[in-house]
Amino acid sequence: MTAWTRRGDAVALRRFAQGSGPLIVLLPPHGRGPDDLDGLVTPLVAAGYRAVRPEPRGFGQSRGSLECGLTDLADDVAAAIEAEGSGPAIVAGAAFGNRVARMLAVRRPDLVRALVLMAAGGRYPPSPEALAALRLTQDRTAPMGAREAAARAVLFSPGSSIAGSDMRLDAVSADALRAQRDEGPRDVWWSGGSAPMLVIQGDRDVLAPPENGRSLHRDYPTRVTLHEINGGGHRIAEEMPELAAAIMLAWLNNVS
Repeated sequence: MTAWTRRGDAVALRRFAQGSGPLIVLLPPHGRGPDDLDGLVTPLVAAGYRAVRPEPRGFGQSRGSLECGLTDLADDVAAAIEAEGSGPAIVAGAAFGNRVARMLAVRRPDLVRALVLMAAGGRYPPSPEALAALRLTQDRTAPMGAREAAARAVLFSPGSSIAGSDMRLDAVSADALRAQRDEGPRDVWWSGGSAPMLVIQGDRDVLAPPENGRSLHRDYPTRVTLHEINGGGHRIAEEMPELAAAIMLAWLNNVS
């Protein structure tokens, strides 16, 4: 099902919803859209959840000012949860999406039942070389072979057999990247409010180094559960959706 979330006359955001039951909201990585999280939907719906994927402003048909900050993006998600009318929600963010999830939990704790962070970063940055490789993957003027090699180095698990066509390197929006450029002060959103939190981290992730998840667990040991995937890279939600969903569902059963 496709529906629209509207915030006044200026912001209209699509959301995609499947299933029925407790609400799980899935937030995509930097500059990318709901399709990145397709693999999570089937196991979550089969387990009795309603999976909702908001389309970020600047991506696809969603619209809204691109001169915005992380608080605006979090408020967009809050509006989607309120439009569903079945909150509070479990909010799961992949990569940049976990920053939005944490900001939402800080601003609107009434709407967040629990947080799931996949490829969580924010405190320990990637190396300059990893950032340069990421930029190369997004450079549509560069040869595709070079972009795919860079993607293998920084986006996917070491030794991944993923085909170049399955990397979907062009499934990124320049407008969404522009809307997501201002993350605001890390100290505002780092904690993720007071909700229970699951961190799923690849121990070979070079863009969101695993020390980020370990740091979150040290900071909030009674609230944060850390699950490191041996040999996992950055695109956990896309490359290993069945495993990520199984980890998420087992944790949610314990949280419930």
